[in-house]
Amino acid sequence: MTVTLTDWRQVTRLRQSARGDFQEPYREDEVRAKFRGLAGVVLSRGAVTRVEELVERLDELPRLSDLVVALTL
Repeated sequence: MTVTLTDWRQVTRLRQSARGDFQEPYREDEVRAKFRGLAGVVLSRGAVTRVEELVERLDELPRLSDLVVALTL
């Protein structure tokens, strides 16, 4: 990426990988914040919390339909 400054100097930086990929993964709190921000647009605060709780114990759920219902508008 090249940025031109107000004095017309240019600063160039190359990035080999995108933030959030396997080389530079997001921290858990960043993933949660992003989920809350995006899901909060279409789900109530309670529904967002419910989905988070279900995903935290996904491997223990007897059926995925509970999560599907929580994700339904």
